[in-house]
Amino acid sequence: MEGVKCKGDGEVEEFRWGFKQENGTGTVGFEFLPCSIKTLNMILNVLSGTIQLADLPGKIEVVDVSFNNLIGCLDLDRLPAAVRSVDLSENKFTGDISLENLPKGLEILSLLNNQLSGTICLTSLPTAFQSLHLGRNNLEGSLDFTRLPTSICEMVLSENRFSGTIDFGNLPESMWDLDVKKNAISGTIRLPHGIVIRFDGNDELTVERIE
Repeated sequence: MEGVKCKGDGEVEEFRWGFKQENGTGTVGFEFLPCSIKTLNMILNVLSGTIQLADLPGKIEVVDVSFNNLIGCLDLDRLPAAVRSVDLSENKFTGDISLENLPKGLEILSLLNNQLSGTICLTSLPTAFQSLHLGRNNLEGSLDFTRLPTSICEMVLSENRFSGTIDFGNLPESMWDLDVKKNAISGTIRLPHGIVIRFDGNDELTVERIE
């Protein structure tokens, strides 16, 4: 079957059904996926309705349903333990999100351009975590960068409503790209070497470069 990859014993490992655009209509029921599936890719369709992350198969590692019309809240606490990469960007998800009980092996989480709101906690991210994309939402509150995982490489938090001051003094050496532009961050920051930090669009922010 097109878009389905199986192991030698016939068990389904991958399901790919994407890039259908206006022809890719329907809803998504994760409970109907085979328990053996490890990769789900349904990018760039017009899928609608809600999804239940708790219904994902226990062996799944990669989930990408970005660029659709999915709605509802996201219970990230219920992601299966085997998940390594989740991309739910460019949908219409709403409500708060919790980043405090993510799967221990999660490396990538992208929720760009939804309608998510509330505050976020960055002090309990998984130790293997590498990439967080939360730009273009309605998230707010302060940002604590003092206990990020040592593996993290990039964070995109632009175009939200984050406020307050930020301590950049303890960023992990692995971090090379940090985007906090177009928020309401204030105070004075000293830019460390070796990292790209995008901070324009924060009108109350003063920037000092470390020589």
